[in-house]
Amino acid sequence: MKQYKFLGALALFLLTACKTNADVSLAWREDGLVTSADGKKIQLEIQGIYDALNYEGNAYLAGFKIDKEGANYPYIAKISSDLSSIKYWPFESIQNDIFVYQKNIHSVSMDGEVYKMENNDWHLTELTFPPDSQVVYSDNNTNLIVCYPAALAKSVVRQSGCKSLKNQWQQDFVWQTHTPKMCNGKLHAIAQEKDSNFIKKIDISTGKEISSNVLTQVPEDICNL
Repeated sequence: MKQYKFLGALALFLLTACKTNADVSLAWREDGLVTSADGKKIQLEIQGIYDALNYEGNAYLAGFKIDKEGANYPYIAKISSDLSSIKYWPFESIQNDIFVYQKNIHSVSMDGEVYKMENNDWHLTELTFPPDSQVVYSDNNTNLIVCYPAALAKSVVRQSGCKSLKNQWQQDFVWQTHTPKMCNGKLHAIAQEKDSNFIKKIDISTGKEISSNVLTQVPEDICNL
């Protein structure tokens, strides 16, 4: 199993509406401390938590288990809303994003391999995404929008942009550090063209660009553009 290192300050997060479809109310910290709605707390066996999803009364958290030598191994944990049940799954590669597709829990690795939860276990599927892909929108059924960044290293050239699996559109543009985001039913993305940043607004049904304007300053939240 591969080893990884992670960095990060401890912070408290609440599983948000964009990553949930149920009334699970769990707060989690990067160090693996999880708090339920009634104040009950539990310390997970994983740390460095970087992604979370609520679905059908359970929370799924991606993080790392650390051994005595300080080596980090990627895991996903499943926690019930009342903290009465916890299950862990190890992975060979870091799972970049957990999401719902066709009413089932899925996960995509940094390499673009997609796993599906079936019979309380993860199974590799034939579906693949570009490297470092993130799901920016899911209706929990067939409507899925995936965005994938350009490589940070200048020596590596690869496709970047966003695509819709259901509506079968694809928008190619260069983005790296600011993940595109759903804002009031439209996809907002900051694209790099030559030496300038542009804010692109994209119709999620057609994939057509609604507008593209030069940015003089990138805001903290691109939905404010």
